[in-house]
Amino acid sequence: MASLTPDEFEEEVRRVARALWPQAEHGGPEMIDGREVDGIFETEEVSHMVEATMDRRVDKAHNVGPKLRDHLKRARSRGFFAKSWFVTYHPPTADQRKVLHEQYDKAIEVISYEQFRSKIIDAREYLKLRELVGWGSAANPRTNSSTDLVKYVPLGISASPGVRRAGIARPTRKTQREEPRSVSISDLVSAVESGERVALLGDYGAGKSMTLREVHAHLRKRYLKGATHVFPITLSLRRHYGQDDPSEALIRHASYLGFPSPSKLVSAWRNGYAHILLDGFDELAAPGWSGSPEAIRENRRAATALIKEFSQESKDGTGIIVAGRRFYFDTLAELGDYLFDGSPHTIATLSDFSAEQAKIFLAQFDESGAIPEWLPQRPLLLGHLAAEGILRGFEDSAGLAPAPGWEWLLDRISERESFIKQGVDGAAVRQVIEQLASFARQTPLGVGPVSMRDIVDAFTVVRRRPPSDRELTLLQRLPGLGGEEEDSENGTRRFVDQDLASAAQAAHVTRFIVDPYGEYQGFQPGHWHSAMEPLGVEVTAEQISRLGVQPGILRTALARAIKVDCHELAADLVGVAVVSSFDIPRESVNQQIISGVVVPSLELGEGGPDLSGVEFTDCMFDEIVLSGDPDAATLPLFNRCSFITVLGRLGETDMPAGRFMDCEFESFPDAADRNAAIMDSAILPAGTRVVMTLLRKLYLQRGRGRKDSALTRGMSGNDAALVAPALQLLQQEGLAVATRQGKNKIWLPDRSAGPRVRQFLASPRVGDDPLVAGSRAIGGKS
Repeated sequence: MASLTPDEFEEEVRRVARALWPQAEHGGPEMIDGREVDGIFETEEVSHMVEATMDRRVDKAHNVGPKLRDHLKRARSRGFFAKSWFVTYHPPTADQRKVLHEQYDKAIEVISYEQFRSKIIDAREYLKLRELVGWGSAANPRTNSSTDLVKYVPLGISASPGVRRAGIARPTRKTQREEPRSVSISDLVSAVESGERVALLGDYGAGKSMTLREVHAHLRKRYLKGATHVFPITLSLRRHYGQDDPSEALIRHASYLGFPSPSKLVSAWRNGYAHILLDGFDELAAPGWSGSPEAIRENRRAATALIKEFSQESKDGTGIIVAGRRFYFDTLAELGDYLFDGSPHTIATLSDFSAEQAKIFLAQFDESGAIPEWLPQRPLLLGHLAAEGILRGFEDSAGLAPAPGWEWLLDRISERESFIKQGVDGAAVRQVIEQLASFARQTPLGVGPVSMRDIVDAFTVVRRRPPSDRELTLLQRLPGLGGEEEDSENGTRRFVDQDLASAAQAAHVTRFIVDPYGEYQGFQPGHWHSAMEPLGVEVTAEQISRLGVQPGILRTALARAIKVDCHELAADLVGVAVVSSFDIPRESVNQQIISGVVVPSLELGEGGPDLSGVEFTDCMFDEIVLSGDPDAATLPLFNRCSFITVLGRLGETDMPAGRFMDCEFESFPDAADRNAAIMDSAILPAGTRVVMTLLRKLYLQRGRGRKDSALTRGMSGNDAALVAPALQLLQQEGLAVATRQGKNKIWLPDRSAGPRVRQFLASPRVGDDPLVAGSRAIGGKS
């Protein structure tokens, strides 16, 4: 425990006493027979006298002995129960114990502060039991163990103040900068110990659970060393869906661990002796899209009520950290409102591995293979690929763009599995993965969970027979899937990465485009939860390009999808048309209306295909990108739709006229204070403006890269002429990689360089980053 003064120690002991005996919550110091006593605490059954000391001398025992003895005598003479306590900061000395028991009364409890506090709860026992169960989605890729985990490799973490609801006061601690700052695990631990509320955000597989476990480990170590009297309680929220009472959640958690005194866990938290760590707010999945943005937001509010109650009811000085995926919420303001009731909080965001971090991580697997730019460098995905030895083949794939790259990767994963297991060829393994990915589209996150029954059904659909005993062994470790420790009795699995699931989900969409009237067992697009992620759309476009599919075939498939009420599938096909530059022009009687769909991303740009024959009604778009100056007559019609993020436009009045009817818009990141302000700035050199704009397009907008033709859109002729040398600078600095996707040249970012890019964007004219001087030199000063 941190150093205390004698008076502070006495008050701390009284605080423990009030927690032990809630009926005596108003107990405290009193004068008894002219002598001051540190604390008297009366309950219906027992009268407690407490003396506390940091003094190790035997004289202290002689000083308090008469008071403690007389308290017991008075109670006995009246027929009451009483207890006297001598609580020491350090373990009591043998001499102190001997004096009190032999010269005063053997019934005096001589006890250390640690022992006294443990009567509230045996925190050491809780922490020991907590180590025996899993940590969210964290698992050892080699063994699938959820407790015997690989060594934690620190990730990049950026932190910034969260969005506060109007009327909530700012925290008293002043923040020098509002921009995201780089923080460490130790910083997160300090924030929790300071009583802050923290949201830890990251993509699927980014290492949120491992990071939260690391914070828990640091807090645990500090408690066991005696550096603090507050210990961590860490819950996996997937076990608490539907709960809104923290006490009930803690009791369920304690019972799950086998902790013998669940109510004491509640008492410890309520009295300020426990920090709360909550893993997986995105596991509190709200029901599927109902056609109303307000309805789904209200569902999210209800689903996360437990977190808000923890935040509101925790004692001052105890911290809360909650981990989950950013895009579970529409906005960061909604996150702050739903999780922390609009109170001050910190947003901490995990980055993918840097090249050096990935190298350290992969060394645990004796792996040193190359990692392509398009492969997300997330711990969960890299761990699974390394454990299977798949990374060793990436040297030959360095020139692939994301869509053909994932095509190659799926084949490689499947071939590797068939080589190891024997009996089922690589093509069949891939088909099973793709079928299972289609089943996963029926879940809110698109990655699962899927049950063992689903896995067996996927095999049966592909092979037209149930699996043999030998094949069941393969299915239990199907590549690309991770275990679900929290539901291990049901044997559920999840795809280890959203990109892997998205790439595999393309196969069923491609098959439907080629033969929209075929009957396929296991093909259930009417049950899909949302449209595909952008990568899945790109992989589908890559597949139909290789098959030579023409625009008329895709239009036929779109009409069929809408006719059979498969609107998520129809939204997929529109996305494929955009990537493939296939027209869907308006026909006099065949307007294709897609309704009630959640669409992760849709990109519409100048020179793009004619999509005037498509109408989106009552749909929700996580993101829409409007690049350049597209012809409004060729855009789809959007009717009563909700848009979370709009890129490429300054605001609602800047949207193409006549195409967005009665729609709602949440955020315009490219508003006047962003790209437009950069390009209009008279104080920045022209080259710096262009480099900043390119970096924003590559790093701060969603997607896997940008078409070469899209990079100059929105620029004047003079600025556009500087794009080529600016891209050359970014290539030299390893910040942009050129590749091809069909006829298009695509520029890809190095996501591990995100912290460097954000630093430059925040300070483009100062510092020793080569970008500062390099960008200024492009085109001379202006």
